[in-house]
Amino acid sequence: MADLMKKGIGFLAIISILIFILLIKIGYVVGVTAYTQECVIFIVLTLFYYFTYEKWNMTPIIFTLLIFGHILHCLGIFGFYNISPFSFISWERITHFFGMMPFAMLFFNYFKYKWDVKLFTLKNLTMVMIVFFAASGVGQLVEASEFWGFNIYGKGEGFLRFGHGDGIMGPEGQEILDANGAGWINTGWDLTTNMVGIVFGIFIMVIIQWGLKKKKKEIDLYELEKIYLQDNNKGYSERF
Repeated sequence: MADLMKKGIGFLAIISILIFILLIKIGYVVGVTAYTQECVIFIVLTLFYYFTYEKWNMTPIIFTLLIFGHILHCLGIFGFYNISPFSFISWERITHFFGMMPFAMLFFNYFKYKWDVKLFTLKNLTMVMIVFFAASGVGQLVEASEFWGFNIYGKGEGFLRFGHGDGIMGPEGQEILDANGAGWINTGWDLTTNMVGIVFGIFIMVIIQWGLKKKKKEIDLYELEKIYLQDNNKGYSERF
């Protein structure tokens, strides 16, 4: 753990926990306490990420993005799920995209040592599929929890319930959702946005990993050339 503190991960974890505590306090001030449970859950997850940081072969960027995705969800305290601060896209699309993207990066980074130097290989395709389905499983668990919450608590904000931001804009669309309970259309869009975020996260990691592997190969060849030249000076003539 001392090494993690030196890397600044401990500092990031402390700051993240303080942010969630602050959001809980703000929620009580503005009268929106529905996200208190999520904030507590995310504090526990932050500690989990911290204590398993090395097990996951995590990086500071992935650690930060994971928590950033959780923070975006908790900002629903300010009513963003009802009225998004970005008129062109709903807040739920943003939270699902940035919520799933870092999980794709996390799983990819965990398996990155399996990555081939050549980009288009069956081994790389298999790894990408494993990462995709692993990250999708996280998103599916969230959707299932939302369904369980709806059946237990009914409609409402927070604690994975079905509320603002989950419906279709317009009176007719809202009537359809009211008639069918928790909206399957909303779930479909959530899963679709999850997929886009996961694919984007994988794409980023593929570019990074391909570049690093290519650079490493160039370095390895450079080292071999140095050894060859040294051996030539000693009278050897065989190339590698």
